[in-house]
Amino acid sequence: MKVCAVDNRKLQKRFLLFRKELYKSRKLYIDNNYFMLKEIFGGKLKFTEDLEIKPVMITDESGGILCEGVIAYTDDLKEYVQLCFFEAKKGCKEAVKMLVDEAVKVGKEHGCKKLVIGLYGHVNYGLGLQSSHYDESNSFSSPGNPSFYNDYLSDLGCELIKLNSYITYDLQNRLDRYRAIIDKFDRQYEYRVFDKKRFDYYSKIYTDLNNECFADHRYYYHRNYEHDKEMLKELFLFMKEDSIIFAFHEDEPVGFIMWYPDYNELADPGDIFGVMHYLRYKLNTRSIRTAKVMEYGILKEYRGSGLPMALINKVYERMPDYGCTRVETSWILDENEDSNSFCRAICEKNYKDYAVYEKSI
Repeated sequence: MKVCAVDNRKLQKRFLLFRKELYKSRKLYIDNNYFMLKEIFGGKLKFTEDLEIKPVMITDESGGILCEGVIAYTDDLKEYVQLCFFEAKKGCKEAVKMLVDEAVKVGKEHGCKKLVIGLYGHVNYGLGLQSSHYDESNSFSSPGNPSFYNDYLSDLGCELIKLNSYITYDLQNRLDRYRAIIDKFDRQYEYRVFDKKRFDYYSKIYTDLNNECFADHRYYYHRNYEHDKEMLKELFLFMKEDSIIFAFHEDEPVGFIMWYPDYNELADPGDIFGVMHYLRYKLNTRSIRTAKVMEYGILKEYRGSGLPMALINKVYERMPDYGCTRVETSWILDENEDSNSFCRAICEKNYKDYAVYEKSI
């Protein structure tokens, strides 16, 4: 076996083809990151300008790929080197160890204390490997992988950082319990949806709230306006303006929630998410039943006030327009008790688990 740096177009195509064949053969998960990787390889994403990126494949004696990933480092997250976009065949434990060792080597060069596996450059682009419900397809922007990925990393002595998600089929009755709180906020607060005609204005609000609300979040680091504009423009190819709802108090933004229909319900297991699914969405040839709540953020001085209940109610009011009948949350760090408590209050049960792995350097 050998370490192969993916440093030319030919190898980049092989790197992409490997993951394409894996998803196709498993016939279960949907690849939401294929086109993002293409853009990274093509140097088209502004957010990677602040990342040092080293795509790597581990190959066998005949040159066949056994596993691969993208090693990434940024001065904005000095403690960590990242192993992103990890994919592997079954039965190649030693190859995975070689890949992890290569990432550790890069981390040592930068004086990092830890390797994190499952972070995608920035938490806004994804976090975690799937660690339960392996027989179910993944929702949009969530990972989908077989159980042996987690076995590989656990066997290498990595520390598991647990993430939770939740689901509910009966949001109406659950919100009715908090109707008095919701009505109070509706009287005292103003809610505005993202206005694409004022893209820069609302994108700036989104970035400022993220930077303030998530400053203490594990793995979060400061975002700039250009990076979030780039990310939001891609999301708005599918999202409607009411997918981001802001709460204003005395004309100042104090919180927000981002949600959208689970666009992976437009795809078939094994698909690479892309243009075909965009056309299905525009032509309305498939219905979507799940609303995905991606994130919400509340300024510190407004936390504990019940504002998240009022924001999720605004999502619920819009769900019938999209045909959505149930709500799934994105990942939530197990250590984030505030968000977990909120989700337990409005959701029926825990749903899929996710895992991030850390290895000391």
